[in-house]
This record gives sequence, structure tokens and C-alpha cells, in this order.
Amino acid sequence: MTGEMEMDELFEKTKVASYFIWEYTQADNALALWACAEDTANFLDFSGIYDPERITDILHKGIYSLEYISFVRHIAYRLYIYINCEKEETNWFAAEKLLRNDEWRAAITEIAKIYNENKSNFDKLSIRSDIVKKNYSEI
Repeated sequence: MTGEMEMDELFEKTKVASYFIWEYTQADNALALWACAEDTANFLDFSGIYDPERITDILHKGIYSLEYISFVRHIAYRLYIYINCEKEETNWFAAEKLLRNDEWRAAITEIAKIYNENKSNFDKLSIRSDIVKKNYSEI
């Protein structure tokens, strides 16, 4: 069963992740920022990434690495979807900036970890993103 402490942690980590998405994009739709953070954590969970160091390892592979390119592309795509910025370069650079931010990496991987630990009772988590809810309801 999901504890209240875990729910508080999920809320706080999502708030931190959303804040940095806002800081780097200046998007003004708070719900979209929140959903972007939730969906990004969903992507990390399905990719098996629960530790900020795993993201750092991908970043250290370098900008020409296919793993790096694919990973950044996934984050940039979510920025495009939720923030509605059609400038690919803007989304790409915001994604790279997020991925280099220690606090954002720690928050987003903790959210992914909480999602993973609660797959059997995911409906108990307070999730706002319909896409994320749907992804876990099909598991």
C-alpha cells in the first residue's frame, strides 16, 4: 500500500521536476509542466532508469553517441508535446540543460522509482497525466 510519506515525496519531487522544466522553458501552463514531468518519469521507468548516475552515464557517452541522441530526443519530444514549442533546437537545448541539472535528475529518477515500486497499486498514486495513468493501467 502506498504510504502518505511516499505520496508526499512523489508530490515534492514532481514539483521540483516541474519547476526546472518551467525555468528552462518559461512555459506558462502549470498543468502541462506537471504532466511533462510525470510523462518523463514514466519514460524513465519504462527504460529502467531509477538512478541519476545512469543519466550521467548516458551524458558522458557524448553528443555523438546514438544512446545520447536517442535519450535527449525522448526528453525533447516530451517538451514539444506538453510545452507546445515547435522549435526543435529550443526543445533539444532545454532537454540537455535539464539532463545536466543534478537536482532535476535526482527528482525525476525518484519519481520513476516511485512509479516502479507502485505498479500493482498505481491508481493510489496522485497522477494528473491521463497518458501516464493509461500506461500503467495496461500493465
